[in-house]
Amino acid sequence: MPINCEFNLSRAAAIYYNGEQISGSLTVTVDGKKSFKLEGVSVTLHGVSTVHWRESLRGPPEIEHNDSTGNLECPKVDYNGSKVHINETKKLNEVLQLENGTFRLGDFNFQLPENLPATCRLPFGNVEYVLKVVLERRGTHNKCFQQRLVIRKCVELADLKPQYMETANMGLTLPRSVFVPGQSVSYEICSKDGVQDFLTRLCKKISYTSQQPSAKTKNVTQVLSESSELNGNLRLPLTAPIMSHSDQLDPIQISYYIETFNSLNAPIKVPIFVATVAPPVNSQTESSQLCFVNMALSQSELLGPINQFLANSCSREIDALALSKHCERERIKLLKGPKRKKSYVHLALQYFYKKVLT
Repeated sequence: MPINCEFNLSRAAAIYYNGEQISGSLTVTVDGKKSFKLEGVSVTLHGVSTVHWRESLRGPPEIEHNDSTGNLECPKVDYNGSKVHINETKKLNEVLQLENGTFRLGDFNFQLPENLPATCRLPFGNVEYVLKVVLERRGTHNKCFQQRLVIRKCVELADLKPQYMETANMGLTLPRSVFVPGQSVSYEICSKDGVQDFLTRLCKKISYTSQQPSAKTKNVTQVLSESSELNGNLRLPLTAPIMSHSDQLDPIQISYYIETFNSLNAPIKVPIFVATVAPPVNSQTESSQLCFVNMALSQSELLGPINQFLANSCSREIDALALSKHCERERIKLLKGPKRKKSYVHLALQYFYKKVLT
């Protein structure tokens, strides 16, 4: 019997900040001739961080015999870790008898803690939050639906003091230490020995910590921007995730720093802070530029359909089939119609990116 559940959240998009309240209601639609009996309805707010990567085991090489038929592969080990940040369940209804039509199941609300990590998707780990509804039935499997949530961490830092670090041969100055995604990081290099050949890089460092089969940390450093000028700007991407709190022992830790070096001297590293709010500053070396906290979680999602975050759209049943290629072609055909709504702009950008830029 076809049945669908709709999440009616109190805001247009399912995007929240730490400390806010998630509230809304549930509506179920039954399409069939027979009645639909429920033993109960529950809704759960679940948030978890997970990490996973694979490494080759170091050991003596295996000896291939003359009668061996397969290719020898170096044995590998999987490192995994997880941490549940929130898992709250609320019961909405007891026994219900649903007929054909649309019915309101009830209201719900959840309070988000202040110390939740932000939603992110990374190469070796994720932080995800979902609302999950379970329609309990007797004698058969339960119906489960879920709504993806995006939790943003509000980090406001007002300390805009200049950052300075030096060695015997060079010095690195930053007019400020707090930035938001999309801003330019201005810097100035002072050479004390006359050497002018410097390379300055803006780096992001992500630390993944596993629990099984043993506790281990994998550090991944990515160069976001670089420059060979003595006075320059390094662009912080719009999709840069917000930094992690160093005092929280989460499986995923994110930090940023500026480093400068040359072939003769060891690098200088100056940490910077990527937050959601960074007040503007008047400086001769830094121009005021607009920026914002981007709602996409990765570079690919910048060109994705925006309605994936809409709160009042119908949810998909867990384990349901994805859209077929035919459905994808139908969505592209909408661009050729006389009416062009706002959501079609995202489809056009996605189509242009796939067909022209790649």
